[in-house]
Amino acid sequence: MWTVLSYDFDKETLPEVCLSYVLKHAKDGSIIVFHDSEKAKKNMLFALPQVLEKFTRQGFTFERLDGIN
Repeated sequence: MWTVLSYDFDKETLPEVCLSYVLKHAKDGSIIVFHDSEKAKKNMLFALPQVLEKFTRQGFTFERLDGIN
């Protein structure tokens, strides 16, 4: 199960708010959910690269989770 929902899918959520929420709540071991959908595109494309950059600089590594049954 995920531990941090980015709210990228919510068209009422501004991209900056999406980014801020993820950065505030993510920590070591978090599973952060971003959505690959048209309605999430604006927020995801804004927030995800910045999340990856910030936590990569802090030494974190990332894995894509898909196809889990």
